[in-house]
Amino acid sequence: MFNGSKDTITVRSNDEGVKIYINESYLGKNSAITTINKKDDYIIRVSKLGCVDKTVPITRSFDGTTLLGIFIDFGLITILVIDGVATRAWHKADQTSFVIDPECSK
Repeated sequence: MFNGSKDTITVRSNDEGVKIYINESYLGKNSAITTINKKDDYIIRVSKLGCVDKTVPITRSFDGTTLLGIFIDFGLITILVIDGVATRAWHKADQTSFVIDPECSK
């Protein structure tokens, strides 16, 4: 409720010509910024011709600011219903900026 139901994620690669995907949806080449829903699971994949793709899951942890809902309605609606069931906004991405390179033989 306090931090919204979305996280902004940035992904870039040190290699040129790397394609970036999130849950198999193409985001861009070499770098990308996207917004993800906190209630869904995501996997980032980078791909480059002649290299082995690399995948990284986006992990989440509890967002402590969720507990501020206790001051509004003792947390009954704000924490349990809105942040918990409806939006999963009580979680936040552990990491929002990624540098991922495919495994290329040099």
